[in-house]
Amino acid sequence: MTCRRLLSLAALLALAACGKPRGGGAPASRTVPDATGVAVPLPARVARVVTTVPGQTDLVEALGAGARLVGQSDRDEPRASAPGAARIPTWPTVPAERVAALEPDLLLVDSTLSSVDLPALRARFPSTFACDSRSLDGLARTFERVGEALGEPARAKELVDALARARATMRVAGKPKVLLLAQADEPLMVLGPGSLLDDMVRAVGAENVAADLPRPSGEWSPEEVRARRPEWILVTGGRFSDATRARFSDVPAVASGRVVDASGDDLVRAGPRTAKALERLAAILRGDPR
Repeated sequence: MTCRRLLSLAALLALAACGKPRGGGAPASRTVPDATGVAVPLPARVARVVTTVPGQTDLVEALGAGARLVGQSDRDEPRASAPGAARIPTWPTVPAERVAALEPDLLLVDSTLSSVDLPALRARFPSTFACDSRSLDGLARTFERVGEALGEPARAKELVDALARARATMRVAGKPKVLLLAQADEPLMVLGPGSLLDDMVRAVGAENVAADLPRPSGEWSPEEVRARRPEWILVTGGRFSDATRARFSDVPAVASGRVVDASGDDLVRAGPRTAKALERLAAILRGDPR
């Protein structure tokens, strides 16, 4: 075979490969910035979506695109809008081969929960789209950017506006002191800045007693809990047992019966339910759990 024919063959192969996504899905024809600002190449119409946490699935459904779901996490409940969506394990890591088999046009990944996975997923699947669940601002940005990716900007604006209204109106008086307890057993784990619940507590006018924690979550000693004297304890993970209650009987929140199970999906699942969750959080801190 002559050099000219070899060059022609190489050119044909290059043309055949042009536009073909490395991770499957339709060829890209536009870019949309994800919630972290990374430009993501996407097809004109996203038809195949994979989500990796339940809040993302809620968002896709709220944007009217539930029928486009081809995959969701195994922690998701069954969805009537996508009865055939595959369920894939996404914790502690997102399995690339399982995702590849679904040929997604759009892969939604939490930038915090899957931070270690993100570089490899972006390299394998250019359509990997990072969502931000660390703050209410990040969540609003996620609504807007995913709405743009799915071609549903008007529905996304409705979600952004609902969240903004909740932030503006759901307030409590007196700046109550709140401890966000992610694990009530030893070692005690608390939530601080960089966690969505911390931002929610501050948004309704309360004070997170772990506001000086240098990371979104960390261990605390029983002595630290007593020293901060929280007026409310919101338990987001595990059980606040009778033994724990007795051990902290001198803490104002325990003494006044203000220990609340806050592990419900609305409070811990970042997504369209968060606007209503702000309403419930304000009601709890007003002493009206509804």
